[in-house]
Amino acid sequence: MEILFIVTGIVLLIIVFFCVIHIKNKKAIDYRIRHSFGDSKRVKDDVLDRIEAISLLYKKEKKNYSDAELVDDITWDDLDMKSIFFRADHTDSYAGEQCLYSKLHILSDRAPDDLLSNSTVEFFDKNEEKRNKVRKVLYNIGKPISAYYSVEVAEDIDSKYLPYKFIYPLLLISMAAFGILGLVLKSPPLIMLFICNYFVNLVIHLFLRNSFETKLETLFSMGMTINAGFAISDEVPELSGSAEESLKKIKKAAAIMNLLSMKQSMSKSDGMSAFFMDYVLGPFMFDFILYNRGLKELEGKTQDYLKIFRFVGDIDCSIAIASFRRSIEGYCVPEFTDNKCIEFKGLFHPLISEAVENDIRQENSIVLTGSNASGKSTFIKAVAINLILGQSLFTCTAEQASIPHCGVITSMAVRDDLASGESYYIREIKYLKRMTETAKSGRLLFLAIDEILKGTNTKERIAASKAVLRYFEDMNCMLMVATHDVELAEAFEGIYENYYFCEKLDEDDISFDYKIHKGICRSSNAIKLLGVIGFPEEIINGALSEL
Repeated sequence: MEILFIVTGIVLLIIVFFCVIHIKNKKAIDYRIRHSFGDSKRVKDDVLDRIEAISLLYKKEKKNYSDAELVDDITWDDLDMKSIFFRADHTDSYAGEQCLYSKLHILSDRAPDDLLSNSTVEFFDKNEEKRNKVRKVLYNIGKPISAYYSVEVAEDIDSKYLPYKFIYPLLLISMAAFGILGLVLKSPPLIMLFICNYFVNLVIHLFLRNSFETKLETLFSMGMTINAGFAISDEVPELSGSAEESLKKIKKAAAIMNLLSMKQSMSKSDGMSAFFMDYVLGPFMFDFILYNRGLKELEGKTQDYLKIFRFVGDIDCSIAIASFRRSIEGYCVPEFTDNKCIEFKGLFHPLISEAVENDIRQENSIVLTGSNASGKSTFIKAVAINLILGQSLFTCTAEQASIPHCGVITSMAVRDDLASGESYYIREIKYLKRMTETAKSGRLLFLAIDEILKGTNTKERIAASKAVLRYFEDMNCMLMVATHDVELAEAFEGIYENYYFCEKLDEDDISFDYKIHKGICRSSNAIKLLGVIGFPEEIINGALSEL
């Protein structure tokens, strides 16, 4: 009797221990969700490690758009959009992260998704209780690396089955038959066959489990995503219209994947539960059978899964945008105009703390002059980035913004490519050529060019630059071109608008206000900067004598 009390006490202590751990974990999650909204430092460094997996959704979706509707790789790198993505990535799930990454690349003026819109962003910004409940659901999905491949699995289900898919049920049936008959008939030969069958199944299971772990994990994540769709639909039924029908159709698949997820969760536990799942239940082939059965239920329902995936991802993305807005120094929701006009008031670069704000109204193309380090490149990047943010995330880092739907293409951070043997100039003219090709689409484009054709001599640079700018005059484009060549700005005065940045020179120092001014900058500071950073005086005097 005493032993019974001791065993009962131990069991109760274990139950209490796990209950305490569960409560602590729940409180930790609740605390994180409450305090991470609007936190500028919430993005983890490991995002970079999975960027290739994050990009899989975009690689699939970009096939539906023209080049003029996409932020291409050159523009993405020029503007350091990777850092912008990291800064805006306040998502809680892999689906939201993939949707956000894809959203930042696509600048289509087609009818926007009714769910992922500014109204949804503002809904979650204002409804803290619903937002927190939804975030708990999203947090449970998480960002396991295998989950990012769920879109690929859904699109090509036939190739994702485990090999010899009909053998696993047969191995289970034969083992069960030998075991049951051996016990009923008390037949040693049948019991020996059961034991042999069991160990054959165990070896097959252990071998295949390691080979197909990623596939099992991916389907597990798909099940989590579908279940999240149901849970989010219950929390915010007013936003779930796009997913209702698909959730009904895919309910059976979700139930099967729930069983798989339970099995997978226990297999990943430490200690006896993992041992039990792998070495005792493993030979019954339940996970392989459930995996193939789950895929079978998804056959013909790819679009339904993708709708649920987008529903969950867009909800997460909307909450992330609301959090991103709270985390930056200032923002506005842009107004969209059908006119060929870009206007920002109080514009600043989103990655620069306490950045200088500028106003700009651009109805024609602009030639931007100014001395070195005066802020030309940063300003151009701020305009281009905010055109992308405004169209993709309905958010601009400015006091006020009025923008058109347009493509954004840049040629800024040009470098030699040693691997291909291409010089700076060759790469630069290739960058410009892609602009001329994309402009043929007729869609309005914003083209940002920093130090146009600086990779060649002055005479040919000015001649070629004039020809390039004249070419774009007849295209549906708005250019912002930075140059040190005053002759270029003068040649297009009255055709292009002229703006400049300048510096203030003291005897031993140089300072910048980083404010944009109307007109042409006719000063230069290249030699003065040599003195400011400490070059020998004879070099400076020698340079001045050559002017």
